[in-house]
Amino acid sequence: MPRPGLFRSVFGRVTLSALLVSLLSTLALFLVVQKIVEDDGRAMLAREVDTDLAGLADIYLSSDEAELKARIADRLAMYREDGERSWYLLTDPAGRRLAGNLDRWPVIASEVSEARYVNLPDGDRMFARATQLGTGARLLVGRSSYRGQALLTRLATAFAVAGAGIALLSLIAGHFAARRLRARVEVVNATFAAVRAGRIAARVPGPGDNDELAELAANTNAMLDQVERLVEAQRTVSDQTAHEIRTPLMHLDTRILKAMEGTQDEALLRTLDQSRAEIRSVVRLLDSLLDIAGTQAMRGDLRGLAEVDLSDVAESLADLYGASAEDLGIGFHARIAPGVRVRADPMQMTRLMSNLLDNAFKYVPTGGSIVLELAPGPHIVVQDNGPGIPPADRERVFERYVRLDGARGGGHGLGLSLARAIAERHELSLHVEDAAPGARFVLQPEDRDD
Repeated sequence: MPRPGLFRSVFGRVTLSALLVSLLSTLALFLVVQKIVEDDGRAMLAREVDTDLAGLADIYLSSDEAELKARIADRLAMYREDGERSWYLLTDPAGRRLAGNLDRWPVIASEVSEARYVNLPDGDRMFARATQLGTGARLLVGRSSYRGQALLTRLATAFAVAGAGIALLSLIAGHFAARRLRARVEVVNATFAAVRAGRIAARVPGPGDNDELAELAANTNAMLDQVERLVEAQRTVSDQTAHEIRTPLMHLDTRILKAMEGTQDEALLRTLDQSRAEIRSVVRLLDSLLDIAGTQAMRGDLRGLAEVDLSDVAESLADLYGASAEDLGIGFHARIAPGVRVRADPMQMTRLMSNLLDNAFKYVPTGGSIVLELAPGPHIVVQDNGPGIPPADRERVFERYVRLDGARGGGHGLGLSLARAIAERHELSLHVEDAAPGARFVLQPEDRDD
């Protein structure tokens, strides 16, 4: 199975999530600090403006308007080393400017001594408070917030640099942590792949750390131990069943044979002969069922397999079935590529091809023809020009006890079931196609996802 991409990988998503959380946390912390700095800056400006405004109002009340203008001019003439600017505006009751460095009254209510930030026409921004003097005149005092803005700019730069550093460290740490976790998960996946490939004794190496992945590895090994025990138990039961049932039947067959040797009664001989035929049929049925069950239980278990020259096996079968075909008046053609070798059980592969050829001989009438092909892969084809198999039955013929009409000879309908079980044990697929006319059975390697 191909490795998932960054966004499909669990570890990739965890790493990206950690990166996103670190960035959002840094942003949230910056917003909190920004709010605190802005609030403190506003409070500081408010205190400074209120103090100055109160002082100028006292001068107006204790002296006169001329003194107030002079004090405003003194303040405007002062140079501030911190670069902050001050704004003043004194107007008469008609709104005409009497003193200050503002040309017109901004949008701020002096009647309620309003204090707020005000945007000036030249683009500057000040914090100001306005008030009414006793004669109806209005006085406004404002301060710039350059220091606060500069502090916020420095904080933003500092948080941006810190955020980038935190994100980089999170990405590096997440990458190495994800790589380590992925390596441990891949060990488990490799173990399952090895078991599927037939190495049923494969186990996850030592769990190592005492964490969830170690627990997963331990559970994986425990499950594989149980699967191996079940396979062995099934194999043992099959062997015992075959022995316990077949042996009494063979003894019974021997006794019937001895009874036949001791009698000349034709009717009794026919009955005993029929009994022996039924016993042998039961034994064949039992053998086939056990073979199917045993082969299906060993699916994916490649133990006991060896390199087999399929070309030699196919050549031997071609010689054997070619002679039978000649006796039956059936044309038999074999196209066998030399040197086709696979890792397989030679007896089972022989039985697989024999079952396919037996099935073809059942349905091909005299004068028909059968073709056996073997190509590298392995790719095996058994084709006949008999009546063929209807589309609805092409999968059903591989079920147990299914026999189609028109078959020559007896049988229990287990040959194709056993053939497919053998194919699957060897990681091969077996299906039937329309040969127009006839049927074509095709054996080839399974399509694998990994």
